[in-house]
Amino acid sequence: MSAVLPKKPAKNWPLILGAGGFLLLMTIWSGTGIGFSLSELVCNIASGSRLLQESWPPDFGFLPRLVGPFMETVNIAIIGTVVGGMLSIPIAVLAARNLTTGKIVWFADRNFMNILRTLPDLFWAMLFATAVGFGPVAGALALSVFTVAVISKLWSESLESIDMGLPEAVRAVGGSWLEMIRYGAIPQALQTYVSYALYAFELNVRASMVLGLVGAGGIGMILESQRANFEYERVTMIILFVLVAVLIIEQFSSYIRNKLA
Repeated sequence: MSAVLPKKPAKNWPLILGAGGFLLLMTIWSGTGIGFSLSELVCNIASGSRLLQESWPPDFGFLPRLVGPFMETVNIAIIGTVVGGMLSIPIAVLAARNLTTGKIVWFADRNFMNILRTLPDLFWAMLFATAVGFGPVAGALALSVFTVAVISKLWSESLESIDMGLPEAVRAVGGSWLEMIRYGAIPQALQTYVSYALYAFELNVRASMVLGLVGAGGIGMILESQRANFEYERVTMIILFVLVAVLIIEQFSSYIRNKLA
C-alpha cells in the first residue's frame, strides 16, 4: 500500500501579495528619502568602469610594504580580543538572569551592554584616538570595547541556557556565589566562550582595517593614504592581500571551533 502524501496547505495569496506590496512601497519610499536616482546610477556607470580599469592590475611590487602594517593590524586584533574577552566574562555572568546577583544588577548590566552595542567601533576609535593619540593603541582600546559588546551579549545568552543542577548543587553544599560561577556555571559554557572569542577575533581583524581609516593604526592607514593619492593599483593590492589573510584566519578559526564542537 503506497503512502499518501499530505496535501500542501493552500497559499494565502492575499497575505503574500499584501506583504510584497508593502515591502515594495517601503523600498520606493526609502529610495525617495535618500535621493536615489536610477538615471544617475546608469550615467555614473562609465565613471565606475574607469575606476576599475585604473585599479587593475594590482601593484604587486607594493606587497612587501604591507607585511609590517598587516602584522600591526593582527596585533591590534589580538590585544582587543584578549582584553575584551577577559572583561566580557564578569559582564556576561551578571547579565544572565539565572546567575546574576539581583534584578537591579541585571538591569544595569543589560543597559550597559546595550550602550556598548549601540555605539559603533569607529566612534570608539575616534574617541580613544583623541584621548591617547592616533596609532595602534587607540585601535586596540576601541576593539577591546567592541569585543566586550560582542562576547558579553552572546555568552550571556549561552549562560542562561545551562543546566542549573550543578550550580545549585555547589550552593547546596555551602559554596559561595563566586564558587558557583567558577565550578558550576563557567565549565558548562566554556566551549561556547572559546567559540565566541575566536569569532570576535575574526571580526576584529576586519574591523581593525576599517579603524585605520580614522588613524587608529594598522593597514587601514596605508589603505587610506593610497586612496587619497589615487593609487588605485595599490589599493587593489591591499584589498587582495587582506582578503587572502582574512580567509586564512577564518579557516583556521573554523577548524578550531569544529574541533571544540
